[in-house]
Amino acid sequence: MSFLSQPITLFSIGPQRSFGGISGYVTITENAIDAIEITQQPVQQGASIADHAFKKPVSFSIQMLFAHNLTQSLATIYQNLLALQSTFTPFNVVTPKRTYYNMLFSALGQTTDKKTENCLAINATFQEVIIVPVATTVVPRSQLKNPGSNGGTQSGGKQSTLYSLKQGIGGLKP
Repeated sequence: MSFLSQPITLFSIGPQRSFGGISGYVTITENAIDAIEITQQPVQQGASIADHAFKKPVSFSIQMLFAHNLTQSLATIYQNLLALQSTFTPFNVVTPKRTYYNMLFSALGQTTDKKTENCLAINATFQEVIIVPVATTVVPRSQLKNPGSNGGTQSGGKQSTLYSLKQGIGGLKP
């Protein structure tokens, strides 16, 4: 069996990129930024540096081309992108290098020139939404140091509506 009897692929389509279930035809560029914010004030020697820095949300941008296909026109594809941006529901962005979780569609740009007249060329920017778990703990009043000032409110008993009305009009008696 000769090696020529096997099909030869000169061009292969690489791993796809997708966001919110939408995949493009060709990716031109993609750019991701992972950064931390570092405070500007001096840090005492020996102090925990983690108290003076925090991780910022990931930002991801991509230039992508979409081609007209049998099921969707370019206008429909663009409307689907706009609809995804308007959902305000975090989704995943998948690339061959990494999956970005909890992303929102922060910006969508569209360019048409002589090279992109017959396709949809977009610039899309996504930003991570940092989602954290929140819990509430109830401390019993018996364990509070000063329950009168930092304890929960308690019922003060029932007040008569008639008593409240008398107080409001100068303490008149019926």
